[in-house]
Formats: sequence, structure tokens, C-alpha cells
Amino acid sequence: MAGVLLLHGLSSHPVLTLGPLPGALRAAGYAVAQPALPGHGTRPEDLRGVGWRDWYGKALEAYRALPEPKGVVGLSMGALLAAMLAAEEGASFLVALAPALVLRNPLAGLAPYLHPLIPKAPRTRSVSDAKRRRASPNYPWIPTSAVAELVRLQKAVDPLLPKVQAPALVVQALGDTTLSPKGVKRFYERLGSERKDLVAYESEHDLLLDLKAEEVARDVALWIRGVLPP
Repeated sequence: MAGVLLLHGLSSHPVLTLGPLPGALRAAGYAVAQPALPGHGTRPEDLRGVGWRDWYGKALEAYRALPEPKGVVGLSMGALLAAMLAAEEGASFLVALAPALVLRNPLAGLAPYLHPLIPKAPRTRSVSDAKRRRASPNYPWIPTSAVAELVRLQKAVDPLLPKVQAPALVVQALGDTTLSPKGVKRFYERLGSERKDLVAYESEHDLLLDLKAEEVARDVALWIRGVLPP
């Protein structure tokens, strides 16, 4: 049985934010792991004092516990961690959903300097449908220190992207108000994978919570089956 590691984003709920995808993969016969990255699944305050290496350490532990062969799927920040795993652990595939390589807010890059003065950052819109947005399981705000760690993670991942050799699928949300589309393009172009696919959906940042969630989950599961049958 092949394994799939699913990694959520910053301030995301570790299970619910991934919507129908885990169920689709389990139904297809994969062993699926969905670790809660440190500081997540509890309250926003618990992200204070947590660094990106803590997130990566938990992701690495969960990845190594899965059966071989195995691949990685990540959303937003989780896509960066997934890319790091693919580069350093030789994963069988990489799926990057809205990889958070460049944030849309130009002030985000200053978070390492601003967080002592501005301790809280508001949650981004992330879901286009109002009803689904109100039901979002994610944190209502993010400690700015956690955004600073995301910025540090971006800088650590960018030079590793050419080292990714596994088949890769990059998924862009065309209505994304959290990320810069230039960052998604850069992520895709810098991947060293011989096979890499880029697809886009009319969706906000949280693709697996928005109106296209079922379609995205179905397409991702089909792509994974094509590169690594269960």
C-alpha cells in the first residue's frame, strides 16, 4: 500500500482544511497521514514561539512513518514543507496546492521585524463563498511571529526547488487573495522535476474548502493514481 502525507497550511485546521481529499485518497487505497503541525488545531496563541523547523520536524516524522513508496501533498505553507521533503527525502511525487512562496501583502516580508510591534495579523479571506467562509475551521487570526516564520521558511525552500526530481503537480487558485501569482509561477518554474504539471481553478486560497473542493480533490487523487498507484 502506497502512502500519502497531507500537510495543512499556516493557521489551518490540520484535518478539516483538507476537505474531501483525505477521504478520496483513503477510498482509493492509500495509507494517509495528516499530522497536526505544532501550534495548530488548538488556539492561535499556541503558534507563538513555534518555528518553521518545528513544523518541518513534525512533517518529517510523519513522512518517515508512512509505508514505501510514498509521496507528499501540501497546502499553502504545507506545500513548502512538502517541497522540502521531496527535495531532501526523495518522495515519489509532490502535489503543491497554492504554494505559499510569495504572499500578496507586501508588508508580509517585514513580519520578522514588525512582529514585536504588531503582534496579530488578521486571517485572510481564503474562501470565496460566504457561507463556506463563515464555517471555516481555521484560526480567526495569526500571530505575526508565525508569519515571520513562514517568511523564513520561504527563504529556506526556494533554493531547494531545483533539487525536487519527483513528478510534481502545482495547483493554483485563480482568485487567491493570500498569495502572489508570481510566487506560484516561480515555484513551478524552479522545480527540477522532469514531469511537472500546472493546473488552475476558479477558487480562493483554500481550494479544498471552497466551491471547487470536490473537483480539486477528485483531480488530485486521479493525478496521484497516475504517478503512484495505491
